[in-house]
Amino acid sequence: MSISTKERKAQGTSLNMQVGEVSVRKNQRIASSYVFIGLGILIICVGILSLRLGSVSISFSEICKLIFLGEDSLSSLEVPHSLLVWDLRLPRFLLSLLIGAELACAGVCIQGLFRNPLVEPGFIGVGPGAALSAAVWIVCSEKIFSFLPPELRGKESYFLQAFAFGGALLVSFFLHLVSRREGGGFSLVLVLTGIAVNATVISLLGFLSYLADDTQLRNLTFWSLGSIAGATWHKVTLLSVVLTFVALSFPWLSRGLDVLALGEAEAFYSGFKIKRIRNITIILSSLLVGSSISISGNIAFAGLIVPHILRMLLGPSHKTLLPASILGGGLLVSCADLAARTIVFPSELPIGIIAAGLGGPFFLSLILKAKRKEGEFR
Repeated sequence: MSISTKERKAQGTSLNMQVGEVSVRKNQRIASSYVFIGLGILIICVGILSLRLGSVSISFSEICKLIFLGEDSLSSLEVPHSLLVWDLRLPRFLLSLLIGAELACAGVCIQGLFRNPLVEPGFIGVGPGAALSAAVWIVCSEKIFSFLPPELRGKESYFLQAFAFGGALLVSFFLHLVSRREGGGFSLVLVLTGIAVNATVISLLGFLSYLADDTQLRNLTFWSLGSIAGATWHKVTLLSVVLTFVALSFPWLSRGLDVLALGEAEAFYSGFKIKRIRNITIILSSLLVGSSISISGNIAFAGLIVPHILRMLLGPSHKTLLPASILGGGLLVSCADLAARTIVFPSELPIGIIAAGLGGPFFLSLILKAKRKEGEFR
C-alpha cells in the first residue's frame, strides 16, 4: 500500500516531536544531575566549615584525623578537640541538615497540596500551630502532669514532639477544610485564614509568656526565635527516623502530587484517590513540621525559598523536587546556623532572625513577580 505525501509529512513531524521530547528529557536528567552533585559538594564544604570554625579553630587535617581515627590513636592534646567535634559540632551540623531538609520537604508537600508555589508552612499557620502546641506543653506540663517523672515533662520530653505534631496536624486539616469550601486549591480566604491563625498564635504565646516562670520564659523566648544550640545525637536520631519514614513514601507521594497539580477532575479520571492523597500529604507534612519545630523552634521561610529555587532549576516534577528539597533545605539551614554562631562571635544569633532576614525580601520579590503575571494565581 502506497503512503501519501501528507502521511509521510505527518509521520516525519511525529518522529521529530518524539526525538525532541527525548532530547528535552535527556537535558533535564543532565541538569538534575548537575544540581544534585552541586548541592552535595556545597553541603560537604559547609560541613567542613561547621566542624572547623567556632570558639576553637580546628584545621582540616586534624578534623580528618579526629573523625577517621579512634580515640586511642589521639594525643592527650587532641582528645578535647575530639570531644568538641563529636559531642558538639558534628551533631549540630547534622541536626541543622535534617531540620532544613524536613522544613523544605514539608514546603514542597504543602505547595503541591494547595497548588501554589507561594505557600509556606509558617505563612499559612502550620508552623505557628506546631509552635503554640509545643509552648503549651513547655509551660503547662510541669503543673498539669506533675505526677509524671521529670524526664517526661518540659522541654526534653518526647511529648513535646507529639504536641507539636498534633498542633501542625490540627491547623493543616482546618486549612484543608477551608480550602475545600472554597473549591480546592489556593484562595484569598485561605490567606486570610492563615493570617488569622498566626495572629491567634501570637496572642496565645503572649498569654503563655505571662503565665511562665523565669526559666520557662527564657526557654520560650529563645526557642520561639529558633536555635539549634541544644543539638544532641538523640535528636539527630529522632529526626533521621522521621525523615526516612517520609522519604519511603516519595515514589507514591510524587505521583500523587504531580496528578493533583493537574486538577481534581483530571486526577479522578486518572484513577487516583484524591481524598487519600490529600489526607496522607497533610499527615506527612504535619509530621515533618511538628518534629522539626519541636526541636529547633520556629524557623520560617525555609519551606518557601528552597522549593521555589529548585522548581526553577529542575521543573515541577515532584519525583526530583522532593529529594532535591532534602539537600537544598539542609544546605540553607546549615549555612544559616553557621552564620548564626560565627557572625557575632562569641555570642550567637537566633537562627530564626537570619532565616526571616533572608526569607522576607525573597518573599517580597516573589509577590512582585507574581503581580507582574497577574491572573496566574487565584
